Amino acid sequence: MGATDGDTEAQIKASFQGPLSDRKKGHSFPAPQIFGAEEGEYFLKVLIPSYAAGSIIGKGGQTIVQLQKETGATIKLSKSKDFYPGTTERVCLVQGTAEALNAVHSFIAEKVREIPQAMTKPEVVNILQPQTTMNPDRAKQAKLIVPNSTAGLIIGKGGATVKAVMEQSGAWVQLSQKPEGINLQERVVTVSGEPEQVHKAVSAIVQKVQEDPQSSSCLNISYANKLAAESAKELVEIAVPENLVGAILGKGGKTLVEYQELTGARIQISKKGEFLPGTRNRRVTITGSPAATQAAQYLISQRVTYEQGVRASNPQKVG
Repeated sequence: MGATDGDTEAQIKASFQGPLSDRKKGHSFPAPQIFGAEEGEYFLKVLIPSYAAGSIIGKGGQTIVQLQKETGATIKLSKSKDFYPGTTERVCLVQGTAEALNAVHSFIAEKVREIPQAMTKPEVVNILQPQTTMNPDRAKQAKLIVPNSTAGLIIGKGGATVKAVMEQSGAWVQLSQKPEGINLQERVVTVSGEPEQVHKAVSAIVQKVQEDPQSSSCLNISYANKLAAESAKELVEIAVPENLVGAILGKGGKTLVEYQELTGARIQISKKGEFLPGTRNRRVTITGSPAATQAAQYLISQRVTYEQGVRASNPQKVG
């Protein structure tokens, strides 16, 4: 029976060899397609409040087309109601020289400051209708999205860089915390202040974008797929006897890492001495897509069964 279980495990592994070999070659997560990137061009993501999107795009897209002609930048905007996670704001991706990025952002900031009066003065409406008012402070803010690597440069060692940016510009600069429940490799930078202060701070941030060789690592403007992927994840917990955990971990954790690479699931084992209530079993938590968690659960159960068979036939190996 042990040999059969071992063969089954080998077959499961073999069925995943394609994706694993691709992953080792670096093909499982294709690099983002950079649209017409040229030497000296960079990317900047900006959050656009819904009320400002129309004036930035213009009738029939005329305003945004003219803006691209004047600045030489390429501008992409997420679809209506395709918002950045946790907000009701659209994502604008700007590509161009540092000068073009600053020019486009200045235009966007101007439109963001133009809050429609209807949104600042609450009307008497039916209590069941959604409120159309908004925080007037948003008009004095710029919200940029940068990769984690760029965020690190903006913060600087011990926060020295962001402190210097605030002192030199007079603006307040704040970086968001890493979001819960979704795996994003970027942060939102909120810059608050008067127009000139915000402009100076954003220019300093664009400088950090230029300095970061990985600043073009997150070029998506839609997050719908990311949100759908996260919501489709499931969590499975199984119990593994304490004396068999080593078989799943493997030497130096190699087997556990291999199982995660093969299936795409995340596998976590409770710490030594942390058992399921009333047992000597450790908790193994598997997270991922239904297919990934099922495959990981199967590999682990087969490994446990195989190891139990080996130990039953060779009692001297126990312990």
